[in-house]
Amino acid sequence: MSKVVYYDSTQIFIESATSLKEKVAKLDLVINALLDVALSSAETDNIKEYSLDSGQTKIKTTYNGSAEVFKAIENYEKMKTYYTNKINGFGFRLVDSSNFRR
Repeated sequence: MSKVVYYDSTQIFIESATSLKEKVAKLDLVINALLDVALSSAETDNIKEYSLDSGQTKIKTTYNGSAEVFKAIENYEKMKTYYTNKINGFGFRLVDSSNFRR
């Protein structure tokens, strides 16, 4: 018998992760759920609530419109990038301009 965990907020759901990789995975779940909500509400802008149900986890959150959903997606994407950079490190490579096509 599997156990279902209910979270009062997305913040609590993400904070329950024990590692940075797990936080990134949870952020992916949240972002994908929000993208589904944004897609379904693109024409009507009538969003009352979205829920994330992975079978073991359930979250319900209320938004007032698609603008709020897109803002939330943007913020979660920034958090995901931050955690990914903490895992992989953040770097860049300098390349001589002669390597670019003109």
